[in-house]
Amino acid sequence: MNHMDKKVLIFGAGGRVGLYLTEALLRNGIEVIAVDFLNQAELEARINRVIIDSRVSTFSQIGQAIIYGDVDVLDEARLIEILKKENPDLVVNYAIPFTWDAAKKLPNYERISASGLGAFAAVQALAPKIIAQAIAKSNPSIPFVIGNLPDITIPIIHGLATHINLVKPIAGAGNVGLIEASLRATIAKDQNMDVNDLTLYLVCHHVHWVVPREPGYPNDAPFMLKVLHKNEDLTSKLGDLRELMNRSITTCYEPGAGFSSTTGLLASRLVLALLDDSNTEHKMHTPAANGLPGGYPVIVQNGKIRLNLPEEWQESELVKNMKEVHKSDGVEGIGSDGTIRFTQKAVDILKEEIGVELPIVVPPEDLERVAKEQIRVAQAAVE
Repeated sequence: MNHMDKKVLIFGAGGRVGLYLTEALLRNGIEVIAVDFLNQAELEARINRVIIDSRVSTFSQIGQAIIYGDVDVLDEARLIEILKKENPDLVVNYAIPFTWDAAKKLPNYERISASGLGAFAAVQALAPKIIAQAIAKSNPSIPFVIGNLPDITIPIIHGLATHINLVKPIAGAGNVGLIEASLRATIAKDQNMDVNDLTLYLVCHHVHWVVPREPGYPNDAPFMLKVLHKNEDLTSKLGDLRELMNRSITTCYEPGAGFSSTTGLLASRLVLALLDDSNTEHKMHTPAANGLPGGYPVIVQNGKIRLNLPEEWQESELVKNMKEVHKSDGVEGIGSDGTIRFTQKAVDILKEEIGVELPIVVPPEDLERVAKEQIRVAQAAVE
């Protein structure tokens, strides 16, 4: 497919994942609208570096970049202005007002980690909510992909969409894809097989990626894995699947590993598949397909996503398990209207360690207030 006539808007384009995604799309001839809170000069310098690298490394024509610096992703009016002017074919968000990298600078990080990434769900969902509103008010037919904590944020946004005018995000990138890639590589090495002869079906949550890398997480969250080698079921011969998954993650993503490059490539695969109107079936793993909690094997075809499960797997049971995994990440549950209910453990830890007064229940009308207060307190603790 010729992508030269396609435009993708990336919020957070100047960040680590955003830059990898920008480069991958440019190399495929996509026109990228790069938007970030960085000042115009800094963002131009980063994007131009990517453009030069892309031109040096490929003989084909690369896409163009339109750059918007100094953009607050929480400024809905500004987002609507950009969306109406550029009218992209797809929008991706990697902009986060307070990142987990920043959280790692907080006092007693090991204790804070035990509260779970989901303890910051309101913060993570805030920018996607505002972007989804802006898309709805500018061109509601634009597909929306969320990169930040999609296993949790996308179900929240889908819930909010039941009573707020916003666009439902179609899927996320990374997480389950990161784990599937590491499992595929490890199994191929362990079994002395060609990686291309393996087919994996994996249902899991970003918690499974975090468990062997961060302190404080219980290592008992449910997941499902089936591995085929040339259509022969290999799963029962792989031993302890949880040990295999943990080992695969720590081997492929060592401490300090730049996993954002893998996430960026996975995001580009999803974006290119969504833009492909040739009726081709693209098989991959994505988080939160069509608003489901957790990550799944999927097929992307003609701008739509559907689950790609073995016949013996029941979607309802898988979804139930993924909702249960939320609890390992500080989220007791997500209501059908987007209400977030946090675990008591997460509430207690954040109050004790950094003084955040996180409510047990955050209804939709309180999301923005709670998120901004959490950002304020956490940023003050870092400083």
